[in-house]
Amino acid sequence: MTEVPDAAQTPALSTEAAAVAGGFLPSDDRFCSAIRDRNWAETPLGDIALWPAAVKSTLATWMDSPQPMFFAWGAELRFFFNATYAPFLGARVDRAMGEPFAEIWPDVWPDIEPIVARALAGTGSRFEEMPLTMSRNGYQEQTWWTFTYQPLRDETGTVIGMLCTTSDASAEVLGRREAIRERERQRQLLTQMPGFVAVLSGAAHVFEYVNDAYRVMVGDRDFIGRTVVEVFPELEGQGFYELLDTVYSGGRPYVVRDRAIRLAGESEDRFLDLLYQPIRDEAGTVTGIFAGGYDVTEGVKARAQLRRLNETLEQRVDERTAELLRAQDALRQSQKLEAVGQLTGGIAHDFNNLLTVIGSSVELMRRHNVSDDRRRKYLDAIGETVRRASKLTGQLLAFARRQPLRPEVFDVCRQVETVTELIRPLVGARVAIQVDGGEAGLESCLAKADLNQFGTALMNLSVNARDAMDGEGTLTIGIGTVDSLPSISGQPPRSGAYVAISVADTGTGIAAENLEAIFEPFYTTKGVGKGTGLGLSQVFGFAQQSGGDVRVESELGEGAKFTLYLPRATEGLPSESGCADTPDVSLTGAGMSVLVVEDDASVGQFSTEVLHDLGYRTTWATDAARALSLLEEDSLRFDLVFSDVIMPGMNGLEFALLIRDRYPGLPVVLTSGYCTALAEDGTHGFQVVQKPYSLEALSRVIRQEMAKRTSAR
Repeated sequence: MTEVPDAAQTPALSTEAAAVAGGFLPSDDRFCSAIRDRNWAETPLGDIALWPAAVKSTLATWMDSPQPMFFAWGAELRFFFNATYAPFLGARVDRAMGEPFAEIWPDVWPDIEPIVARALAGTGSRFEEMPLTMSRNGYQEQTWWTFTYQPLRDETGTVIGMLCTTSDASAEVLGRREAIRERERQRQLLTQMPGFVAVLSGAAHVFEYVNDAYRVMVGDRDFIGRTVVEVFPELEGQGFYELLDTVYSGGRPYVVRDRAIRLAGESEDRFLDLLYQPIRDEAGTVTGIFAGGYDVTEGVKARAQLRRLNETLEQRVDERTAELLRAQDALRQSQKLEAVGQLTGGIAHDFNNLLTVIGSSVELMRRHNVSDDRRRKYLDAIGETVRRASKLTGQLLAFARRQPLRPEVFDVCRQVETVTELIRPLVGARVAIQVDGGEAGLESCLAKADLNQFGTALMNLSVNARDAMDGEGTLTIGIGTVDSLPSISGQPPRSGAYVAISVADTGTGIAAENLEAIFEPFYTTKGVGKGTGLGLSQVFGFAQQSGGDVRVESELGEGAKFTLYLPRATEGLPSESGCADTPDVSLTGAGMSVLVVEDDASVGQFSTEVLHDLGYRTTWATDAARALSLLEEDSLRFDLVFSDVIMPGMNGLEFALLIRDRYPGLPVVLTSGYCTALAEDGTHGFQVVQKPYSLEALSRVIRQEMAKRTSAR
């Protein structure tokens, strides 16, 4: 590094003289006072009165500047900073003023020393969002900085130090990264939707995005960056161009059922349930169109065929009976498609709401004049919206019986008592709660199911009962046992031992025509904003996946009674003595090595970065075969394997079972957002982190598994 001469060594000034000498400082804040009150004659910089004019003018100019700044001068590069820069120093702020630069920032000195040397040699530098890993509050943190380093010259042009103007860009960088990850996750959700989806931009209707269902329906054409007219010239004269222009210019959505369309190369019309929804920017201006819907051709044809059959049914009843049955089958298929449409429409509605919050927050954070407090609020809004989206997908997986469950034996009577205490503040003081049948006996009340899902189901039923009573009435929870399931939804009775938990209310009841539909996702009779229509779907999916069922009995004006049947346990309650051996989870990631197995590049990159930030060393393999090869080379280098479940070739569960067989004692943590294998066969004792996972959840599970291994050793 270029040598910088010391200031002249002179005898110390008196206190009064020092105060006069420091008079060039612009204010009496704590940092100016720290400079003014110190006896600099005891340092290589010499008395403050004899400091170079360039140093004094610099301090006088920017000590009260709103821009974070610092400079360093003298042979030891003594460090001076203004009040705006002080928060960046963290815990070291009280000892930083006037101390050697390298001692104040030892953790980043190897990275910035070449830049400092360049400035001292007379050449300035500027960096945008330079990454630096620093420890300023007792822990390592990844930060990003935008700054300039400039030489500080005296009146003769000699470089005597360096100046820095800086800003902490960490929040912006992390916000952009999170926004990119969230947009990609939402794009993946759209890709997996059963309905077709396209996003168009501008008045020319240029394709920005199409999902897989869209390509399947119309063929794999060259979409992205081309207009609708260029991609679909055969639509000339069919009115679709004009509809898009009307939606874009008028800003009102267009919804239609059974819309005919003739695609190139096809001899017959198709029929679509179609939605054109305007997309607006933060100012409310229409910038594009969301196009989505479903191909309902088979349903339309089935209904048309059924109408034709009904017109001549009396004359042709004998000869067309078989044909009528086929038409009815087609109609039932059409109704299934409509149910899928309702489901997908509900998902699209809820996720569009979530995307609106996320998208608006991201756009607002991009503004240059957004304060740190508001930026934190937008980040909090994004985090809360991700949590709501995760809860929504969890409820959908529960209905679809694709939620990995953790069955365990538990005392239903005791759990009902526990959940009842949680329910009381939810239903309100005007609802009386009665529990009947709690005296059935310990053994007869033991069930085997997922305890958390059971609590959620009981709370969903209770909240529905409260709403049906408009917050006033009697809610009765009954507990009993049966030796068979009654006939439910046309299914014959089933023999077997079950615990029956009923929730009855004194509310308005349910109309007979609605009883078959109440368990469908997003079906609700509540007003707008008073329910998602997923509560009863969760109860139904949980009961079915647990090997039980749910039954509803109701008449209008007479209230309703829901009975949840769960398999009765054949074994007793697990011993509680093992709780004393719970492994210590205070283990940190320092020195630990994790093998990450993830086929998706963005998720793999994110996972390794997260684990690195938690203190772990990581190795990334893109599939199970590559991971097994690394383990064969040296299995002792890894302390834990963190693997996705859904991967090409060998899936994560098969891979984990193979590791358990080949490398006993090597812990494996699985992660998945959806997996049939886990839902049908269970987790086989492996810990599963549900996507999307939080940093805290991932850290807790990995530390638990690491602690178990350490305890076993």
